Amino acid sequence: MNDYTKAEREAIARKKWEESTIRDNFVFSKTMEMNPDLCQTLIEYILKTKVEGITYPEREKTIENRTDSKGIRLDVYVKDKEGTVFDIEMQLSSSSDNLAKRMRYYQGMIDGDNLKRGEHYYSLKPMYIIFICPFAPFEYNRHIYTFQERCNEESALFLGSETNKIILSTKGTEDDISQELRNFLDYVETGLTADNYTEKMDNAVNIIKSNEKARLDFMGYEMDLLEREMRGREDMRKIMEIEINKKNQELEKMQNEIVMLKKQIAMMS
Repeated sequence: MNDYTKAEREAIARKKWEESTIRDNFVFSKTMEMNPDLCQTLIEYILKTKVEGITYPEREKTIENRTDSKGIRLDVYVKDKEGTVFDIEMQLSSSSDNLAKRMRYYQGMIDGDNLKRGEHYYSLKPMYIIFICPFAPFEYNRHIYTFQERCNEESALFLGSETNKIILSTKGTEDDISQELRNFLDYVETGLTADNYTEKMDNAVNIIKSNEKARLDFMGYEMDLLEREMRGREDMRKIMEIEINKKNQELEKMQNEIVMLKKQIAMMS
């Protein structure tokens, strides 16, 4: 991939904005942030229970626990009035291994961010990490996959860590979710509305897409990603050049040693 000029980066970002839908992390995040009622209803559809007092502790939540660790930027990070944590991600990578390890990392980072120095572990609140996938993450036909920590030897025994990982798939065909949640997943898949909720969601998305500040924020973020990608490639080129020079020096040293050995053999014969 060639390096981009600023004008090219801007054109790429503009095209992505024009084509973006609820599937885009930025659009999904902004839609949920500006419409907490839609966010709360979605959580209720997923958990099949009432949730009260949804709040955003931080907008565009970013967690970096150490200077040398990989940080994360969460799509939708909310808490209910009991302190239960909900992280909802629009996940586009189709690797199931990537999903599992990403969920593991997110859980650890979120827990580390919530547990302050001196606090006891029991102060950690229940957590739900929810990934919405516009693909089939496993070789089954479910819309929903819920994972909790259960004992292998005693199937009725749960660890009690109160961590829950839920993967939703727009490609499911089983009758395993409510019609409301199915309508939402169909909306993510096709962009077509089927009920009052998805119509509200679509209207909210259109409002985001017509917001000039949101457009500029999106384009700035995308252009920054492209610039960092270019810097990453340049750094990789420099590393490869150093390695090549190192190997060439080693090869030259070996060739010189071979020449010396040949001279020594010639003198001995």
